[in-house]
Amino acid sequence: MKNFILYLTFLLTSIISPELLAQHQHVENITWSVAAKIPPAPKQKAAIGLAGAISSINHNVVLIAGGTNFPDSMPWNGGKKTYYNDVFLYLKTAGNLRLMTTKENLKLPFNLAYAAVCSTSHGIVVAGGENENGLINKVLILNWKAQQLHVNFLPDLPKALSNAALTVIGDVIYLAGGEVENGATDLFLSLNLSKPQEGWKKMTNLPHSVSHTVLLHPEDTHEIFLIGGRKRNQGDTSTIYNSVYAFNIDKQSWTVKKSLPCVLSAAAGIANRKDLLIFSGDHGQIFHQAEKLIAAIEQEQDPVKKENLTQQKIKLQSNHPGFSRSVLKYDITNNTWQTLKNMMPYGTVTTNAVVSGHDVIIAGGEIKAGIRTPNILVGKLMSNR
Repeated sequence: MKNFILYLTFLLTSIISPELLAQHQHVENITWSVAAKIPPAPKQKAAIGLAGAISSINHNVVLIAGGTNFPDSMPWNGGKKTYYNDVFLYLKTAGNLRLMTTKENLKLPFNLAYAAVCSTSHGIVVAGGENENGLINKVLILNWKAQQLHVNFLPDLPKALSNAALTVIGDVIYLAGGEVENGATDLFLSLNLSKPQEGWKKMTNLPHSVSHTVLLHPEDTHEIFLIGGRKRNQGDTSTIYNSVYAFNIDKQSWTVKKSLPCVLSAAAGIANRKDLLIFSGDHGQIFHQAEKLIAAIEQEQDPVKKENLTQQKIKLQSNHPGFSRSVLKYDITNNTWQTLKNMMPYGTVTTNAVVSGHDVIIAGGEIKAGIRTPNILVGKLMSNR
């Protein structure tokens, strides 16, 4: 009898352990490679990359659309920001990305950048953003079906905004913050994709106004995490946050979690089992210096002093050292942060991180002030198996 019990215990352990192991797996390392590049825009000979582009995955196809760059010269030399509506599709196979050819050049309904994006079972949702005409309140849902891109509209946002964050739980999407005309907003909204006619619903406000934040929902939890971000302040430098909050869906309330180890904005992030991963981001030192110089230039009346300040700003921005290359990991169970040993090949901000199996895909983004990259990074998530 004793031997039978021991055998039964061993059998049950061998069956259950893999499931328990999977539940407690944590990402320990990420290996990075450049899997593909974003093509040049029409009439451009070389690809210079995009910031603020839509990137997501739908039916095993990676979609990259819209975005901005400076095709002629850098902004501090008078270069004009250009917005796009081009759509590029990549077929994902065995960790590789292959640019797909289509019968016609695919386009969004309008130029668009810095929208909030998330992939859902209903399609890729794209909310708000901006273009050459200003802030946008439109919401799109994109689907790649039967070799065609289907673009439909969801109910408008209650106000136009850009650089908001979006996540999904089941059929419900949640939008947090964003830049509005006079700074940032503390709006927290939800929309049921199964009942879009009911429109956007106002949730409990965010703990503070914020844009350029990360919003993540870990599977099998009732929480949404709001991580870092920034707030533009009139007449002062922007506030950049290291704060982390969690919204409990059942209790409809926000709680404070362990702060980031540093202030951080414009980062990308994913939820992976019991980990939240935050990629790159801006610590704000150069950003704040540039803000101070811009304010001083606007106030200075002396032409010689104004020109001197302008040259200081040009030197500061043209010698930008790049953004953080770190990957930060938050352990949901233990409420702790750590930095992964392997750094990214380069830092990149104002872009999305997309999960596909054991891969994370980060397309384009801004790598230095005004400079974009056409690279599409793929990182293989290595767990503690």
